[in-house]
Amino acid sequence: MDLTNNPELFSRERARSPAKPVPGRGGRALLWVGLVCLCGLLFTPPLLAAQGDGAWRLRITGHQTFLFGESILGGGIRIPWEVVIEFEVQQGRYRLGSGSARWLDRAEAVSHPAGWFDCQQVEGSYLDSNLAMHQTPRVRFAGFPVAGEVRDGRVILQPGYEPPGNYLAVTYRCEAVNPLADNWFAFAERGKQVFGKRQDAETREDGGRLSARVREVASLPPEGALDLPLIDGWRFVQGREAADRQVRFALNRLE
Repeated sequence: MDLTNNPELFSRERARSPAKPVPGRGGRALLWVGLVCLCGLLFTPPLLAAQGDGAWRLRITGHQTFLFGESILGGGIRIPWEVVIEFEVQQGRYRLGSGSARWLDRAEAVSHPAGWFDCQQVEGSYLDSNLAMHQTPRVRFAGFPVAGEVRDGRVILQPGYEPPGNYLAVTYRCEAVNPLADNWFAFAERGKQVFGKRQDAETREDGGRLSARVREVASLPPEGALDLPLIDGWRFVQGREAADRQVRFALNRLE
């Protein structure tokens, strides 16, 4: 059957077919509104990105214990330090960053057990990997650039130095004041090997009294990339106050 040559059927099909709109002023108006909305989506920065814009400061503080020996038998000093990283975020993108590091001149004597060792920080020197002589105490990089990236409400900070990274080098002298510490040097050698300490010591034994002059290096954060939430007032702590090493992070937006 040829449906196209049946006038009755063809007229019924036409009646069922919906009418098609004819383009006019209303259609052009809707098209214009759609283009305006699309342009707004393309050229308006996301609200989340704008919330992270501005200047920021990450303050990393803590302390490091330099110990000749082990936690059950040894002496040394504890030195507080501070690392500050400042950076800017513009339109949701990381723009500029720099860091600084320093020790705080408040060295504290450490003795395990208490009262067995008399220790203090002293002046000294050391050779670095390039055979250059430096005085202690010394931070390897007092200032350094910091690269970064902002992604999904977080910031990734990458310090601009290569391994062995940043460190604090010190010199200290300890003397055993308790005669029961006669195996101190053996504990110190074992502690250096087990914990991989970057430590060099000159030891002496005079009339049964043991003493050591120690040059030691300990790493400073950040030791690699830091990935943290971009939130004003964010805080994080690694380690206890009484531990040999504690690191505290505090991120704040600058006014």
